[in-house]
Amino acid sequence: MLKKWFITFALAGAAMTNVVLAQVETDIKAGDKAVSAMTMGEGEHVVIALHGAGGNDRRFFFSDNGGKMGQELAKAGFRVIAVTWSGQAGSGIAEADVALQHAKATGAKKISLMGHSRGGELAANFARQQGDGVFNTLIQFSSVDDKGLTLPKTKKLFAFNKYDRFANWQPAAFEKSDEPKQMIALGGSGHPVSALIGEKADLVQDVVGILKR
Repeated sequence: MLKKWFITFALAGAAMTNVVLAQVETDIKAGDKAVSAMTMGEGEHVVIALHGAGGNDRRFFFSDNGGKMGQELAKAGFRVIAVTWSGQAGSGIAEADVALQHAKATGAKKISLMGHSRGGELAANFARQQGDGVFNTLIQFSSVDDKGLTLPKTKKLFAFNKYDRFANWQPAAFEKSDEPKQMIALGGSGHPVSALIGEKADLVQDVVGILKR
């Protein structure tokens, strides 16, 4: 009952101020599969957010290390669905699919993917399985994916620090990818999204811009 009251109060605040939005921890379901998720925002363009390895979970993109990207995108009019997955290479497809099916079932008109590190690799692998045009935009932060994306109907953003040893495959992945694509290669070495924002203060605006383009 307390959780329901909190969500109602936060949403009422959002209506009055256009700033305060509910940040909700919940389970989302598709068929008999349930996934732990954090959601925020009410927009018809859904951004599925996939954290990386290292013990991270659904809260990553709402944390300082994630640059609080979840809150920023929600304030910009998007609905963010961040799911918990194992963070291990070769896993996470089932959890990403639950998020995709949930987004479709709850009224999404556009769906994009956003991933950090191993989550960027998962986003790329999942997009390849779904086919071209399923996702509006695919955003990879400091990703470890090296294959590129041959999806001409999907916008692509690669953002990373040039001296981040975990993301040194990104220039090759960018070259292998079809247009439309954009690369933001920054001069630092940090791996978290917060390190990218430290190098480029307006990175959030870049992300919002490509999503709205």
